[in-house]
Amino acid sequence: MSTITWLGVVIIIAASSFFLGGWFTKKRFKQEELEEQAQTAQRELEQYRQDVADHLDNTNKLISKLKDNYEQLANHVQQSDHLLLAKKNIDMSQPFFSKETTEQLHASLSQRPERHGINTVHDSQPADYAAGESGLFSGQKKETEQQPA
Repeated sequence: MSTITWLGVVIIIAASSFFLGGWFTKKRFKQEELEEQAQTAQRELEQYRQDVADHLDNTNKLISKLKDNYEQLANHVQQSDHLLLAKKNIDMSQPFFSKETTEQLHASLSQRPERHGINTVHDSQPADYAAGESGLFSGQKKETEQQPA
């Protein structure tokens, strides 16, 4: 074989080696890039799981605090109920109004003309407390002139 043939074979082998090496190197870089992306996704997933766990823990704490507050409120209402019932059983040795005021109230109630305890149906209009006619319905008629359009 001649030198030119050997030289051509060497050039072809070198060029093909160069392109094959570049192709394998690119494939290796892509594989490393994909591995790095997978590791990043794994870290993000772990961080997300930790965030969810923290959120659920915080929610659990808030719910337990809400439960405690509700129990305190229920106990307070129950204690207030017992206090009010205990106060209700105390006899009224000290009335709210004085004796004279109570007598005046009873006297004014007995002087009222309505009958208490009987449901009456009123068919008439309410009484007008103004003397005579007043307001819009005073009986004065204004004549308005209507002009043809």
